[in-house]
Amino acid sequence: MFTLLLPSLCNGQYTWQALPGAPVSYRFDDFYFINPDTGWAINPNYSYETLPVYGRVFRTYNGGQTWAQLKDSSLSYYRSIGFADALTGWIGNLADTSIQYNDTVPMYQTNDGGVTWTPANLPNPHPAGICGISVVTDSIVFAYGRYMSPAGYVKTMDKGASWVFTSLDSLAFGLIDGHFFNKDTGFITAMGVDNKAAILYTNNGGASWRYAYHSTRIDSDRVWKIYFPTRNTGYASIEFGGSYFKDKGFNTWFLKTIDGGNTWTEKPFFANYDEEGIGFVNDSVGWLGGWGVRGTYKTTDGGNTWYDDESFGLSTPPYTNGIAGFAMNRFRSFGDTLMYASGNTIYKLKPVFTGIKDVYDVNQSISNYPNPFEDQTTIIYNLTESTKNIVLEVNNVLGQRIFYKNLGAQKKGINQIIFNEKLPAGIYFYTISNDTFNVTKKMIVSR
Repeated sequence: MFTLLLPSLCNGQYTWQALPGAPVSYRFDDFYFINPDTGWAINPNYSYETLPVYGRVFRTYNGGQTWAQLKDSSLSYYRSIGFADALTGWIGNLADTSIQYNDTVPMYQTNDGGVTWTPANLPNPHPAGICGISVVTDSIVFAYGRYMSPAGYVKTMDKGASWVFTSLDSLAFGLIDGHFFNKDTGFITAMGVDNKAAILYTNNGGASWRYAYHSTRIDSDRVWKIYFPTRNTGYASIEFGGSYFKDKGFNTWFLKTIDGGNTWTEKPFFANYDEEGIGFVNDSVGWLGGWGVRGTYKTTDGGNTWYDDESFGLSTPPYTNGIAGFAMNRFRSFGDTLMYASGNTIYKLKPVFTGIKDVYDVNQSISNYPNPFEDQTTIIYNLTESTKNIVLEVNNVLGQRIFYKNLGAQKKGINQIIFNEKLPAGIYFYTISNDTFNVTKKMIVSR
């Protein structure tokens, strides 16, 4: 009999695996997947001990099992990456000529899946460098830069054909990362204009910005990465300001919101930890990593307590100082069934379940990404064998059918459906089924 089994991640344990075919570096600053199979990863240019490592771009077509190197540059410090589809994407370049890098182009664009890259068509003025990229839809992209002055971002609404620059010097000294729920509502992490950690917020697509959070604690902090596992619950890491505070045993903090980012609460972390990457698989279970000497930490209670996660697999020098999960800078997920992370290599989250109801093959899954979404979402599912007459049905919260489509025959393995029906904002339930199985999950339209 044909079966499609759906994992319930909220009840399981989680282990991270260093992908055996992934490249190794001192740090992978960013990566981006457009589906569970296809993704790109970048590392910066630096010299570590006696090992020069150039800025490189890699691509995978098989979920990270193997990677091909596409680009190698001794001049560039690649900081961020994002793709609108399988062909069109962008790399943010730090472009800091005060150190060893001579590449002053703040952002590159590709139209062939990363094989070739050319300078993005940015206006003047524009950010001096790009630290973060948010792909909001297949046409709308925000790119922020950089972590040191000046602070500003560029936005495209036509998939990179043209960009508009906005200065945020009145609010911030530098910009780092961002998260958008839809084309109007989003956040940028920053160092505030007074050199204190900050998160900026817009609800009108960037026409105006205000502080959603602004620290009063100490100078030289930055909010580094931001992550929303659900619409209401979000987390952000705070990178503290320099060696002086390390010497003084400076306590570190991270941020949490439970009201969609309207208010943020400072929560304590460990002393002398240089926080960077943060990610959560649900409201309660997540990880925080960076340059700390003790690896990456895990919480299962929403950040109230933390402990070492020893499941990160790569702990062999020279790229780790003997620490697994070292130099973590980015977590990304697809729905609630798939998650990747980047540090000294690329990691993949493998849920491990116990109990009769939780036994399943990790590849048997269904999810949609992004979720919540505004214009479209991609529904991803994995079939144990080829089958006929797969049906997609969408119902509202009253159980009324609002969409139905027979998708016909589907192949064994990972399949995906782009769902772009124009639905009012709200909660919906989509079902993938045929004669022998029926799986339903929730999706949220946010406008």
